[in-house]
Amino acid sequence: MASSRIVALSVALSMAAACGSVAPTAPSAPPSALGLTLLCSAPTVLAGETVVCMLRANSVNVGLTAVWTSSAPSVATSEGVGLFVAKSGGQTTLTATYSGQSLSAPLTVYLQDSLTASSSALGGSFKVGTTATMWLQGGYGVSSADAGRLTLVVTDQTGSTISTSAPQILPRGGDRYLISTTFTLPPGTTRVCRTGVLQIGSATLTVVPDVSLVPCVAVTP
Repeated sequence: MASSRIVALSVALSMAAACGSVAPTAPSAPPSALGLTLLCSAPTVLAGETVVCMLRANSVNVGLTAVWTSSAPSVATSEGVGLFVAKSGGQTTLTATYSGQSLSAPLTVYLQDSLTASSSALGGSFKVGTTATMWLQGGYGVSSADAGRLTLVVTDQTGSTISTSAPQILPRGGDRYLISTTFTLPPGTTRVCRTGVLQIGSATLTVVPDVSLVPCVAVTP
């Protein structure tokens, strides 16, 4: 259950599927007839965010078979299938190559302290006395210190802490994160909620997943 909801590549794959499942242009088609178009989700992002690009040939999605590169991998790295992860401040060029032709799009990345949540997952029955697991995935940026300290905190309906994950030390820059904590639900618990907490020096950043990512779960007696 967890893997199906927290794999970041699902973002790119679902966008590709939305563009249709028609077979790509035949390799024998002359380059001048390919009619390539490139569309990326944003020209400017924060470090830690993800950029999704789509490549079309004669109105057919060919992004899954194209070769994707970044001119400055230290600024943004290619994860394949049109998915790029912003890593540090700067500028880069994102390029898709298909059947001998290439198209490019500029990308500017800004580095600042940030924490976002993009997906989540649950494991367990969430019943008093049983063991459950909560995951959170997203992106982070660390600019004001050499490193940050990320934890996942689970609280009950009163705001009392039930569990805190082992800390992840995040180096300066940006990237994706995946964090989880496993805990036993104590008597009297009726609800548990998760929050991502990033400590950078004296600053504390928090992120609560939105409703679509199920920030809180009801607990049965």
